[in-house]
Amino acid sequence: MNIWDIVIAALLAAALFFAVRRIRRRGSGCGCGCDGCTKGCAEAKNPRKQ
Repeated sequence: MNIWDIVIAALLAAALFFAVRRIRRRGSGCGCGCDGCTKGCAEAKNPRKQ
């Protein structure tokens, strides 16, 4: 493995770490698009007008 392989692997690992962290922090949100959502989130209460 050369230096570029290590750099690319480190960047991918960092991107995965931040993606998982963001998903875990948003855990209380509505992931289904609010169609038939039973969570009572703000998006379900106030649907966007399209």
